[in-house]
Amino acid sequence: MAWAYGVLPWAVGLLLVGGLFTLMCYWPLRLETSLRARGLADGSWFLAGGFSVSLAQVAFVWARGVSPQLSFLLFGRKLSWKPDWNRKLSRPVPKRVKAATRRAWARLDPVNLGLKILEERRHLRLRYLNVDLAYGFKDPLLTGRLVGALSMLSAVLPDTVTLRQAPRWDFEDGWEVTLDGRAVMKPWLMLLDVAAYVVRQMRSRPAPPSEPLAAEGR
Repeated sequence: MAWAYGVLPWAVGLLLVGGLFTLMCYWPLRLETSLRARGLADGSWFLAGGFSVSLAQVAFVWARGVSPQLSFLLFGRKLSWKPDWNRKLSRPVPKRVKAATRRAWARLDPVNLGLKILEERRHLRLRYLNVDLAYGFKDPLLTGRLVGALSMLSAVLPDTVTLRQAPRWDFEDGWEVTLDGRAVMKPWLMLLDVAAYVVRQMRSRPAPPSEPLAAEGR
């Protein structure tokens, strides 16, 4: 029985790890998002917003003539890392890596993969989504048509989605969008389902013949 006492701590540890992993997969996370965008008659526009998942937040700002800016916060503290949109890879991707990536994607059906990702919405529950629209055009007929189209659309939206519009009749082109929403999701279950589907597809479909690679550096 001495071996049982030696195995018991490992068994308990594995059970705890498995329980924590299962709890993490099924524990729902709250997703909150907000967005504001505006366009003016002179062609200028701006886009600002952000979203948060649990204790992580991402905020972004983008405007005409200005490169997009991202801010990352974790546990309420801003991270020092900032993306450089103009930075390029110092070393090119090896040809063998490119060839392996092409062979892997060749064994997947992009349409079925997209449908599988859409199926994962069962792990996402929308609490509310409020959309406020303010717009106007030089042609009042165009403004009226959009009012009618959006009114018909708002009538068939689910109860969790609210669409409010405020048309302007000042004969000037311009628009403004404000979005605020909250949802509950289980991202780890989504990732596990998609990963399992990818593995099954890659194992069921034969690999395409590998292409001969030229010597690198030539």
